[in-house]
Amino acid sequence: MLTINRLNLLGLVLCASTSLAHFTLDFPTSRGFDEDKEPGFCGGFTQPSAERTPFPLSSGALWIDSHHPAATVDAFLSVSNNPTSFDDFNSTSNGTSIPMVTNFFQVKAAGEYCWNVNLEGLGIGLTNGSLVTIQVQFNGGDGNLYQCADLILLSDYTLPSNLTCPTDATQNPTGTVSFAGAAGSTSSSGGQDNASSSSASQTSSPTSASSAAAHSSGAATSGKQSASLGMVGFLATLAGFAFV
Repeated sequence: MLTINRLNLLGLVLCASTSLAHFTLDFPTSRGFDEDKEPGFCGGFTQPSAERTPFPLSSGALWIDSHHPAATVDAFLSVSNNPTSFDDFNSTSNGTSIPMVTNFFQVKAAGEYCWNVNLEGLGIGLTNGSLVTIQVQFNGGDGNLYQCADLILLSDYTLPSNLTCPTDATQNPTGTVSFAGAAGSTSSSGGQDNASSSSASQTSSPTSASSAAAHSSGAATSGKQSASLGMVGFLATLAGFAFV
């Protein structure tokens, strides 16, 4: 008969908890990270960052670290200075629909991923100095998770070489890359950067962000419950073993 002592059981539980790990938004700089809050709007960080990350108007890149062996990812945008709900990522204040920054795609291994984005190409009138918020949605099988980043868009800003995307994950779902670190941020009242503009990147699919918001409704809660039930089942199985 298989026997497991309490110390070994604790180790197994910790390993199982690790398997429920989430994801991080490494660039642009996330508002913050709390694994327990990540199923909520903007990962539980509802206030805009005091300083916004400078970001290219037309040739940007997003970087995430997936802690799951497979996941579905997308990204959407708000032009509100202080978005408070998913509705703020659906349309502008005058009712103009906001296309998704990145349509749904899959990654098929744990690790660092990046992909290119062209915010100017969304066709909603973004210009030099626009203040926006990007929200990345991630589902690794335990419910929808979210991270937000507050940006100031600059028409003549070029990403430093360590933040340009060498392997676009929307085209290569197993193309993990090495992340060398994020750039600094600037005040939301900051001016233009003097760097020359970079070449145009791919234009994201013009699918309405409302599909992302609809997809997210209630899924975060149910996903978290599913993960919890999975852990309960795991512990219930162990309960059948004898302790020494």
